Amino acid sequence: MALDVKKMLSGNNSSPNCIKDSEIKLINYRIEQEELSSRIYRGMYVWLEMNGYKAAKLWKKYSDEEQSHADAFYSYLLDLNVMPDVPALPKVENSFSSLMDVAQKSLQHEILVTNQIEALSNTAMKNGDTKTMAMAQKYLLEQVEELSKTQYWVDRLKLASDNTAAILEIDEEMSDAA
Repeated sequence: MALDVKKMLSGNNSSPNCIKDSEIKLINYRIEQEELSSRIYRGMYVWLEMNGYKAAKLWKKYSDEEQSHADAFYSYLLDLNVMPDVPALPKVENSFSSLMDVAQKSLQHEILVTNQIEALSNTAMKNGDTKTMAMAQKYLLEQVEELSKTQYWVDRLKLASDNTAAILEIDEEMSDAA
């Protein structure tokens, strides 16, 4: 049985590379959200740096990692001969009450990102797009790591409570993790 390539390409695809408009839209959204994540962590880094926390190095690293994720999604679309959108980004928060506030907001953000990537994966699976599904699955596995790391910092800071010496020790540990 011969494959009719023209028929395969003529479906609901936006280009001859077999990626649907709905997936392009979600990947462009992923680019926007990864760049926004980078900016969110950059805002946290700036606040931590300004307030003398050594943990600033870790949030700078997180910011850079998020931008690299956005870059990977840009490349993915470009490799499929699809013009990615370059998003306008909103101003992000850069004022926090404590290291715990930064850690808790980071955890909330990672939960949101995980849900967004699951939506991308589910759409790709529904559409039978194994390329996009594999890309999403790669980042879902990474999200498990991100959730674990961030929950670890929140838990450590909860244990420290208001103990300044313990918080300084955790701050040092965060710096070393960068």
